Amino acid sequence: MLALAGPGAEPVVVAHAWAAGVGECTARVGTIVAVDFAHWGGPIVRGCAINEPSGYALLHVAGFTTAGDSYDGPALICRLGDAAFRAGTQYPTPHEEPCVLTPPASAYWSYWIAPAGKDAFRYSPVGAMNDVPEPGEVQLWMFGGTSLTPNGSGVESVSPDALRTETPSPTSGAPGSPAIVNATTSAGLHTSSRSAVGLVVGICLAFVLCSGAGWAVWRRRRYE
Repeated sequence: MLALAGPGAEPVVVAHAWAAGVGECTARVGTIVAVDFAHWGGPIVRGCAINEPSGYALLHVAGFTTAGDSYDGPALICRLGDAAFRAGTQYPTPHEEPCVLTPPASAYWSYWIAPAGKDAFRYSPVGAMNDVPEPGEVQLWMFGGTSLTPNGSGVESVSPDALRTETPSPTSGAPGSPAIVNATTSAGLHTSSRSAVGLVVGICLAFVLCSGAGWAVWRRRRYE
C-alpha cells in the first residue's frame, strides 16, 4: 500500500498487519506467539500475526487479552488470557496477584524469543512494547520465576519447532508438556488490517508506553 504524508511528499510504503492461521506463519512470513497456561493446568495457546509493529500488538491481534499493573501501566503485562482457555479468564487472577505494583521476579509473565530457524528460546532483552516481531520468529510467554543459564536460555516446557508445527500432537514439546491449542480471535482471521493512520497511532502509543516498560523491566532484573 502507498500513502502520501502530505502535498509533494514522497510515497511511503505501509505494510498491512493482520491475524492469520498458524499455518500461514512460515520461516519468511508472520510471527507465532504462544502463552503457556500450565501453571493453572491449562494448555499452551498459540496464535499467528503478520507485520505487527510490536510484541504487545502481536499478542492482541493473535487473540490474547492483557492487563498491566497500576504502577507500570499496560505496557508491563501482569495478566494474560485467551478465549481458548477457560472462556478467556486472565491469569493470574486478582486473588493471586492484585497487579498494583510490579509483579515479583518469582511469579510474573516472562518473555522469550526464538529467531527464525532456531529451536531454542532466549529471554527477551526488551519488553513487548519495544520488541519488533520478525518473520519466522516464535515468541513465548511463561508464568513463574526465571531460571537463566549464562547464555540466557532456560525454557524447557516446549520447543519453538513444536509451536511452529501446523498440527502438533496433543503433547508436543518436552515430555509431560501441556497440549498446544490455537488461540481464539474474537472477530475471525484477517480482520485487523491497519491503515497508515492506525499504524502511526500504534507507533505513537508504543513510544509513550515503552519508557515505562523499559524502566519496569530494569527494576525487575535488578532483583533477579
